[in-house]
Amino acid sequence: MNADSEKKQNPGVDRPFVSVVVPAYNSPLRSAECIEALLEQTYPKNKYEIIVIDNGSTDNTPKVIKQYPVVFLAENTIKSPYAARNKGITHSRGEIIAMIDVNCLPVSNWIEEGVKTIESETADLVGGQVKFKFSDARTASELYDSVTNVQIERNIRERNVSKGGNLFVRRAVFDAIGLFPLSRSGGDVSWTRRATRSGLKLVYSPKALATYPARTLLPLIKKQYRVGRGQPFIWRDEGLGYAGLLLRKLVLFLPLLPSVLRKIIDERGTEEIKRLYNYQQSPGRNNRLIVKLWLASYLCNLATGIGAFISMPGVIFRKTK
Repeated sequence: MNADSEKKQNPGVDRPFVSVVVPAYNSPLRSAECIEALLEQTYPKNKYEIIVIDNGSTDNTPKVIKQYPVVFLAENTIKSPYAARNKGITHSRGEIIAMIDVNCLPVSNWIEEGVKTIESETADLVGGQVKFKFSDARTASELYDSVTNVQIERNIRERNVSKGGNLFVRRAVFDAIGLFPLSRSGGDVSWTRRATRSGLKLVYSPKALATYPARTLLPLIKKQYRVGRGQPFIWRDEGLGYAGLLLRKLVLFLPLLPSVLRKIIDERGTEEIKRLYNYQQSPGRNNRLIVKLWLASYLCNLATGIGAFISMPGVIFRKTK
């Protein structure tokens, strides 16, 4: 059998092996939905593995995960999605590591498109598109979450960094710069920044798509607090001095102006989001929505500011070591 006929009979023969790494915590339903979506990928079945790492769940999440034909691991020592990802990466076999959050649902060709982009663009890392899903209530906090968080394309284009919730990485990248930092939110941003500053190529793939549920108010506030805990470390990595750190910390406690909120929605909100919220890009409209959005943004900013304030001593201590 020649090489061409072998490729026709076995189309996956030349495809790189992919390890899909999924951290999970107290999310039995989401774990099941995510795993089932991953099992139905168009990528050749013998060319990828699914590794799910439970990060100390206190419910039946591990039991649910073990019902599926996946590699199950447990990271109970360090409560961090980065520690869970690192454990999965360490036990993986793939030439390419595909990371996805357990709350994300990948489209059926997610692996296919991520691999296609990493190969066609001769890239080292690929950040995939994350599209927000909204509840029937369509709350202001969900809108705020969708236009301020994740923002994969904007982060890649403007900052040359990405989030780890939908990320494809060549194994050689981990060999070159190491695994994720463990102890804080924002470790994926710091890690991808280190990769790109080392000369590695990060690109965006709109077709490596996953959907993600926009957060309601309380989960969003908790998320922003975790983000705040990691912000001072990211700012330090960006080279800010003490004055810059202090200024940014103080700014976090300030509410956004309504005009700023309108601009954020105008620039970052997709047409679908604007339609869902009946948002009209004209003066004097959307006032009720903007008031609700302002309140959600202020509570989130307070949570972020408190988180950053608590982390500041650790940044200063690290600087003086």
